[in-house]
Amino acid sequence: MALFTKSSLATKAQQTSPYVTEDYVRNFSANSLGTFAKAAALNESFDIFLSHSREDAILIKGLRDELLELGFSVYVDWIEDPQLDRSHVTKHTAAVLRGRMRQCKCLLFATSSTERKSLWMPWELGYMDAYRGSRVAVAPMVDDADAGAQFNGQEYLGLYPYLDKTGTSLWVHRDSSTYVRFKEWLVGANP
Repeated sequence: MALFTKSSLATKAQQTSPYVTEDYVRNFSANSLGTFAKAAALNESFDIFLSHSREDAILIKGLRDELLELGFSVYVDWIEDPQLDRSHVTKHTAAVLRGRMRQCKCLLFATSSTERKSLWMPWELGYMDAYRGSRVAVAPMVDDADAGAQFNGQEYLGLYPYLDKTGTSLWVHRDSSTYVRFKEWLVGANP
C-alpha cells in the first residue's frame, strides 16, 4: 500500500511537462491561452473528476499524468476548460462544473494541507456524492514520510474510501484490509 507522495507527483509533473512551473500555473487562464485553448467537448465523458485546491496545481498535474498513464481519462477544470474565468466565478461556472461532474464516473477528492482553503472542493464533493453516491473517494497527497500509512480522513473525509497506488495498480480502500481494484470500483464494486 502506498499513498501518493507530493514529491513523486511534483516529479511526475516535471517529467511530463517541464514547462509547467508554479508561476505558469498561477498565471494559467483563458486569456493567456488565447486562441489555441480548446475546451473539452461537452459530450465527452471522463472516468475521473479530480477535485483539488488550485494551490496544489503542480501536484494535481502530476496526479493527472499518473492516472492518464494508467489508462484513465481525467477531468481537471483548468486543463480541460481553460476558458472558464476563475477570477470571476458565476452561475455559468457552477453550471459548467455540474455538467462536467455528470460526465464523470467518479470524483477523486485530492486532499493535502491546502484543501481546507478551497471553497469549491466541499461543494464539488457534496454535489458528486448526491449525484453518484458511492463513487466518491479521497486521493491523499502526503509527505514522503507518510507514504506507507493508512489514510484516516478527518471529519467528513473519513466517510469516504481512499485511493492508493501499489505497483502499477490503483486500489480503493475502506481501511488497510478492505479494498478493491479501482477499475472494479469504477463500475460498482465496493471495498
